[in-house]
Amino acid sequence: MALSRRTCLALGGGGGLAALSGCLDFDSETPQLSLTLLNFDSERHEIDVEVFRADAEEYTDAVVLQERYELSRPPEDAVASERTDDDALESDAYVVDVTVSTAPAVSETYHFYPALADDDDRTDRLFIELHTDPNSGDRYIEFQQNH
Repeated sequence: MALSRRTCLALGGGGGLAALSGCLDFDSETPQLSLTLLNFDSERHEIDVEVFRADAEEYTDAVVLQERYELSRPPEDAVASERTDDDALESDAYVVDVTVSTAPAVSETYHFYPALADDDDRTDRLFIELHTDPNSGDRYIEFQQNH
């Protein structure tokens, strides 16, 4: 039985649609996580940031970011200096370890969870802030994130 041109086109079009059905979302980008580091202390600091996958079982599989950031002193006309790392990694659930090795050393851990998955306009950002207690002079780290 010979197939008509119309039947061949219909079969080819249907097969093409079936083949591409999983690729319809190829233009969508994976949501990214950006980091903003803020230094509210009056001194320059180096801050080590390690980000780990929350669901990994082995250290080598868990590490997604190991970076040392230099934070300058705040300018005279500002309360903090800022360093940004836009789109540092894919937005996902992470454990974030931050260490300031300048004596006295201080470190802190934070559990990051991304914004709601159904939010198409989400831009996840984690703020890592270095502060100094005005009474004791002790340094401490705080975390904030947008929702």
